[in-house]
Amino acid sequence: MKRTRWTPTFRALAALASAGALAPAPVRAGSAAAAPIALSRPASFDEAVSAVERATGAKGEVAELGGAAVPLADARAFEVDGGTAERLLAGSHRTFRDAGLYLFRLERAFGIAGEKDPVILLRAADRSAVVRRVGTSGAKAGATTEKIVAWLDALAKDEPFDLTEIGVDYLAGRFARAPSDPAAIARRCVELAPDLVAARASTLALLVEEIRTARTLYLIW
Repeated sequence: MKRTRWTPTFRALAALASAGALAPAPVRAGSAAAAPIALSRPASFDEAVSAVERATGAKGEVAELGGAAVPLADARAFEVDGGTAERLLAGSHRTFRDAGLYLFRLERAFGIAGEKDPVILLRAADRSAVVRRVGTSGAKAGATTEKIVAWLDALAKDEPFDLTEIGVDYLAGRFARAPSDPAAIARRCVELAPDLVAARASTLALLVEEIRTARTLYLIW
């Protein structure tokens, strides 16, 4: 499937400027359509694949990570709409991780007509291993994959988080609790990923507000 690529700054601004774009969509009381897709803990990788296929209606296909196809026994890719991706990750990411499987979004289509969000199921439970497998990096900012892994490990010690989106040039997730100093977290993010505020200074304030109100973790290069 041909995918649309946005420049980092444009994507960052689009996400930050949209209300709630970085955080999971709020679930309205009594709204079944907006409810997280909470799947049971799978007993095996194959069981997990079947569960995701039934829940989303998307067939698990070959996943390409780090520029190479991953064997079907180790990974599957599910092309779904953005809303379904949010619901699936909100309801099943932790459950699958506890079962030794990592469920994450590889790229966002931002609602572009005809585009889907690839959600990956990988036989791995360690966040760092997944980041390395994808090869997330930001060459222009000097953010190597190993530097990013170390940065995430250091941040997790101060403010625990779930990382549910791992792409070649971006990461996204949600802090377990509201950070005690959102501005300090925002500065740490900008130091590693300057493109977050490359276009205008006001995006820093937006980033701080996202971290404070939605507990959002977002990085892009």
